[in-house]
Amino acid sequence: MQKFRSIKTGIIERKPLLNDKHNKSTKMITVKKVVFSAVLINLSLLAFSQRFFSDPDYGADSTARLECAKQLSTMSEFVKIKVYDYAYSSWRWCFKNCPASSKNIYIMGAQILKDKIENLEDETLKLKYLDTLMILYDQRIQHFDQEGIVLGKKGIDLVKYNRDAVEQGYGILKKSVELSKSHVEEATAVTFMQSSNVLFRSDKISADDLISDYIMVSEYLNQEYAHTRDKSKTQMAIDNVESIFSESGAADCNSLIKIFGPKYETSSKDIDYLKKVTDLFEKTKCEDTELFAKCSENLYALEPSAKAGYNLARLFIVKENYPKAADYLKKSIEQEKDSKTKAEYYYQLGFITQAKLNNNVQAKDYALEAIKLNPNYGDAYILIGTIYANVSKDCGSSDFEHSAVFWAAVDKFEKAKAVDPSVTDEANKLINRYSQYFPNNEDAFFNGFTDGQSYKIACWINETTTVRTQKR
Repeated sequence: MQKFRSIKTGIIERKPLLNDKHNKSTKMITVKKVVFSAVLINLSLLAFSQRFFSDPDYGADSTARLECAKQLSTMSEFVKIKVYDYAYSSWRWCFKNCPASSKNIYIMGAQILKDKIENLEDETLKLKYLDTLMILYDQRIQHFDQEGIVLGKKGIDLVKYNRDAVEQGYGILKKSVELSKSHVEEATAVTFMQSSNVLFRSDKISADDLISDYIMVSEYLNQEYAHTRDKSKTQMAIDNVESIFSESGAADCNSLIKIFGPKYETSSKDIDYLKKVTDLFEKTKCEDTELFAKCSENLYALEPSAKAGYNLARLFIVKENYPKAADYLKKSIEQEKDSKTKAEYYYQLGFITQAKLNNNVQAKDYALEAIKLNPNYGDAYILIGTIYANVSKDCGSSDFEHSAVFWAAVDKFEKAKAVDPSVTDEANKLINRYSQYFPNNEDAFFNGFTDGQSYKIACWINETTTVRTQKR
């Protein structure tokens, strides 16, 4: 009991955890947690000390070992309830006096020090605690090895808490990746690529360096993906690394061909390889390359899918083979499940059919299918309006009937900006352009119409619109 009262008194005499701004009830709850933790510490000491009484890692003699056991228990209990300020002195004692006794000194110590860094306002003090955190990681490697994993944690914390140390952090992270290989931790891999990108953008490493970093990281992550159980976590890291690389500016078409071209002969039937190439080449606008064409066609042959078909359609658009592009778009529409994506395919098919295959009636039908799937698809309405404007001379038998078609065209442009504000600027330009072709007041009057009346457009357009005239 005497030992319990001594520990309890020591806790109460320390500075309070909560400042005056916290309410009284919250303060009492925290104090009770601290006192309860003290009880747990003392109850565990007997078993703890007996177990490690003869272990020299805990100290030179029995007194030192007992004190180490006590301080480890104190640190552990306070960290469990996240009372890091009270855990700090016990952690510091263990760190100095029995550094090889427990890995918890380093795992919990990192939590304690990061809490200090994140809650201090004094930048100088923050950097001092960060220096201690870096030493902690080095000492953990010295006593408990796991250099690859620990260097990853060290590098992540260095770049997180000191933005001016990115170059140093990059070196630490690179060594971690090289040591860990296929066991690299996802956070380490992604942070390493982020650091590489920052240094590339600030001209501290070359494009070739960034490309080499990407090749190394992606290779190890893909190896990890093959044997890990938590594939979703690793896949997210792979996606993030590829996104960083594709948006870095280093990933031009020649660089990508240099990376992936040599692997084509041995990987031409590897679906994962083919998907990676086509996705990355699409992100970096390299669809007009021969390697993209080969990979796209091989991927579709091995695993027909909407995405693979769409890639081939884009490829044949670049090659100006529009009939073949239309065929692949139709196949993509048949296989696509997502409504908005299918609407996009219908729109692209309608655009090609109107602009390149000169079939306005069929193009309108495709645009209408896109609108059925996505009623707020402004571009599809603009496409229909553009089709109407282009066929005005072929619809009707008089100048008045030809010019009346522009009423229907402008109706579609108005509808486009009403359902999709993102196309407002384009729609307004088209409205201003085609409104000047409306019939004038005299022509309308001569044909028996006045502003505001309903009017049925002749020919295949077959829509009812409203009479609007130019006042001259």
